[in-house]
Amino acid sequence: MSVTVSVERLRMWLLLAAGLLVLVVAAFVGYAHYRAHRFLTALPAKLGIDVRQEGNSVTWSQSVGPNTVYTLHAAKTIEHNNGSITLRDVEIVVYGKKENRADRIYGKEFELDQKAGVIRAMGKVFIDLQAPAKDAGKGAAEGKKDAKAQRVVHVKTSGLVYLQKLGVAATEKEIEFSSGGLVGHAVGADYNADTGVVILHSAVKVEGEQNGRPVMLTASRAVLDRTGQTAALTQASYATTGQGKGETARADHAMVWLRKDGSAERLQADGNVTLTNGMGGKVVAPKGEMLLSAENHPQSAVLTGGVKYVEDSVLRQAQGGSAEGRARFDKLGRMEHAWMTGAVHLHERVRAAEARPWSERDLNAGAVELAMLADAAGKTGLQDAKATGDARLKVVSPAVAKDGTSGVTSSAMAGDVLTAHFVRGDGKDHIAEVHGDGHTTLRKVAVTGAVNASSGDSLVAKFRPVTAGAKKNSAQPVQGEDEIVSAVEQGHVVMTQTPVKKPGETADPHEERAVAEKAVYDGELDRMTLTGNVQVDDGLSMLWADRVVTEQATGDSTADGGVKASYTKLGSGDEPVHVLASRAEFKHDAQLATFYGAAAKPARMWQATSQVEAPVLEFAQKEKRLLAHGQGAPLAVHTVLVKAAKEKDEKGDAGKGGLLSGGKSGVFRIASRELAYSDDVRRADFTGGVQVDSAGGVMRGEKAVAYLTELPKGSVQAKAAGGKGAAGLDAGGFMGGSLERIVATGLIDMEQPGRRATGSQLVYTASDGLFVLTGAPGALPKVVDQQQGTVTGVSLSFHAGDENVVVSNGGEAGQKVRTETRVKSKR
Repeated sequence: MSVTVSVERLRMWLLLAAGLLVLVVAAFVGYAHYRAHRFLTALPAKLGIDVRQEGNSVTWSQSVGPNTVYTLHAAKTIEHNNGSITLRDVEIVVYGKKENRADRIYGKEFELDQKAGVIRAMGKVFIDLQAPAKDAGKGAAEGKKDAKAQRVVHVKTSGLVYLQKLGVAATEKEIEFSSGGLVGHAVGADYNADTGVVILHSAVKVEGEQNGRPVMLTASRAVLDRTGQTAALTQASYATTGQGKGETARADHAMVWLRKDGSAERLQADGNVTLTNGMGGKVVAPKGEMLLSAENHPQSAVLTGGVKYVEDSVLRQAQGGSAEGRARFDKLGRMEHAWMTGAVHLHERVRAAEARPWSERDLNAGAVELAMLADAAGKTGLQDAKATGDARLKVVSPAVAKDGTSGVTSSAMAGDVLTAHFVRGDGKDHIAEVHGDGHTTLRKVAVTGAVNASSGDSLVAKFRPVTAGAKKNSAQPVQGEDEIVSAVEQGHVVMTQTPVKKPGETADPHEERAVAEKAVYDGELDRMTLTGNVQVDDGLSMLWADRVVTEQATGDSTADGGVKASYTKLGSGDEPVHVLASRAEFKHDAQLATFYGAAAKPARMWQATSQVEAPVLEFAQKEKRLLAHGQGAPLAVHTVLVKAAKEKDEKGDAGKGGLLSGGKSGVFRIASRELAYSDDVRRADFTGGVQVDSAGGVMRGEKAVAYLTELPKGSVQAKAAGGKGAAGLDAGGFMGGSLERIVATGLIDMEQPGRRATGSQLVYTASDGLFVLTGAPGALPKVVDQQQGTVTGVSLSFHAGDENVVVSNGGEAGQKVRTETRVKSKR
């Protein structure tokens, strides 16, 4: 993630180190000049006062109350006729008013011109400045100088001139100073006794070791204001050197505010503030500021004016920016919290080795908050990140498809607030978990190109750790690196899935849309589970259920609890097909849907007035077929077909109804063990035993075939569809439309009040309501009337509600023999 590495590389502690070294440089020279000035200014007035002269050796001392402030010892003094005095082999020890230090100033020769008020060092001057001890007297300061060697600043210069009237001490020569392993140089310096300001004119440079690492500080100019307790650098640069680190901090101007004990309290840098991490990373801002503890550790830092970050290395490429960046540090100076505000954007590409493919991370937010954590070795890593204000995170990772081809997967998350937790591995901070709150979205693109997008009120996404054991120089991606392994979305979840167009397909695949209260994604199983008022729309059908589980790789799914489906283009016709079930299974590629009923509540399908109920309903959408069966139960499939009413003919007579319909229009209820329907041929096959019920009676047989009619060519529906249905088939509807005819075979037994017919085959034609009953060889069909007796023949033709039965006894071709028997009804 971009937040992780870019913030980790900010290296705000570089500004701290720069400030500390600036302070050291200024303090070295300023303190030395200050002590020399105090002594040399007072020297002329003190000659002859409290002086004790022993031969060529002379010692002066000055006391304030019981304390000795300083002592001066010269091996020889020479007073000249012009009033100047030469002091040779001079050593001055300054104890301070509290005798809490022992500063030493020494040199081969000094010259004092009392008239001109000038003191000049004739050669090199050496100064040892000791930081004050809080509770140490003169003896302690002198006796423990070895123990406090690390607190001593050594200064060496030449050409030192002090102008008493102007209160200025200056040199144009090189100045050298050292302390605690640091060595500094500068060219030219002056000190103003009235203002307390020390100026290093040019070529300021400090080198040495800090925290076990070589460092170097440079500046074109340095100013120390002892009174105002500030130190300023121009064109300041701080760098760590050695071992190819090359970490630097630069600024046009740097200002350090000092405490009374001389330690740095605050650092401010202005103008092209630039930090580099030695590995190609760079942070640039117009301004930077840092607060420091008494132990010289950073406490807080801020970069303002528009912060920009870039890095270009073999294993990492990154860029980003924000309006402002702030950081807070622990007691040891390690970053523990950071904030970036104002149009935060971070983008990075990382890889574990040169041969490996890149992983990409991109973050956009109004503000980002980071929590850092130091490990046992003291190295700071990212622990948590919080992005607010239209936060958007995208992760692109290398992946391997099931067929072995390499590609990438991407995951994009967004929300009002995104909070990420990180773990350390392979020297990098990896995303472990992301929480999203408020208007969250998740968009995943599989290696195949299939797109799954979702939105909700909240989101929790967990990432798979980097797979261990991958070869470092392998070009193959590390499977699972920064890949979502699970995700949970809750609250008004809306999901869309866009499959990839398969080879040979011309039309774009339908986008699937789902609505639920909760969505759970299992990356290990590549499975999505939707619960709570689930609704799924694939453009061709709608599905409602309490729970829907989808296999992401195949698109196969199952639905449970109150399942309802509506198909708008499953078959021909304008009417949708509806299904109710307890459970359903869907095979995406095969376009097969199977619906299951519950105990005493079978699955039910209907279109317009046609219905099918069965324990199991199977839709084969490619073949436009319906299969219904009862899982072995007899006559468990129940079908309802309707014969439409016939309009009056030219004579004004209505069409005759069927034996089973008993009127101008009829409802046929067909029970069977199994049903197979083909929408292409508009044919329904009922097998395993059949029973047909209607208002006119009951018919039983071994099997039956029902043929459904097309819509009339001139009907409103046919005209609207151009004679075709929405799927381009003959209009009529999937198990919908009007019944054309029924052909029943195998031990036919028909019953109606007062009459019974038996035979081997029955053909019913809905257009004229005519039944034709035939038998098998040696078993003629017959109609038995309780009042009029029995009618039999090779073929029996009749209409329901009609007293006429036409009997055909067969015969040779062209010679049809007909016998009519009129059965009078009792009225």
